[in-house]
Amino acid sequence: MGNRSDDPNWNPRVRNQGNPQTRGDRREAGRVGIGDAGVIPTQASSVPSPRFFGAKYRLGAPIRPASIKFDNGFLDKFKKRSPTASDYLALAKWKAKLEVAESLRPDLDEACRAYRHFLEGNGRPRTFSYELYVLNDQSGRVTLANAMLDIQDGVEEVWENNKALKNFNITGGQISCGSGDLFPYPATENWQKAIGGHIIWLSGNVKISEINGETWFELDMTLHAEDRYNFNPGQRDIATGIPDSDNGTFEITGLGNQFDQTAELRRIIKWKYGTLAAGGTSTATRPWR
Repeated sequence: MGNRSDDPNWNPRVRNQGNPQTRGDRREAGRVGIGDAGVIPTQASSVPSPRFFGAKYRLGAPIRPASIKFDNGFLDKFKKRSPTASDYLALAKWKAKLEVAESLRPDLDEACRAYRHFLEGNGRPRTFSYELYVLNDQSGRVTLANAMLDIQDGVEEVWENNKALKNFNITGGQISCGSGDLFPYPATENWQKAIGGHIIWLSGNVKISEINGETWFELDMTLHAEDRYNFNPGQRDIATGIPDSDNGTFEITGLGNQFDQTAELRRIIKWKYGTLAAGGTSTATRPWR
């Protein structure tokens, strides 16, 4: 079959080591600026499949984990104030930079959309495409592959506790993406700026079948992604080194507003019971819309 690691539908038994430049203290870093693309992560050898390396799962309809909490960027440290003439001058400078990036950097399309929403969206929630993240960023593909494997492990664990189940719903806890190898920080400048470190949680519907005396699972999985777009004191853009304070001031003055952004991605996964840790094959497809 060859190497299919670039196929976002494939759930490999290989644990990718993610982005070697991952920094745990840069969840919201790398938002805006014009610079070179990020570092593409390297591959690693296959290792056995541990149970619940991402989240704990339980029976039930999708429930957003109560543990998900986001910071408020510069508003956690500074009080709001009215903008000054120099603040408006800085805003004009950054809007000009944005327009240049929108014209000359098509590779920063999603980053520009998010930043324009920061300046003009008045804090309204925004949706983005996790499909595009998976398609265009190696860390997105790593995250999806390990997310699918994680919830598959969860399905088997839940079913083992009650093998009478034939059709059930499952929901999981939060998984932080951005400070580890299995769920790494975005590799490309575009997605470092657009979402940076973020949270995912997984849910799905499971159907059990018996085929020739073997148990098969069919999982209709939904990946839920969440991020709060803002800037943080003491951090700086990864690609350019520009301090977050250049834009954090807009949060303090109201010339820019932090916002929450979300995405969903679905896959239908089929596999035979007991094959995950042994490196068995599973298939995953995009559902028809």
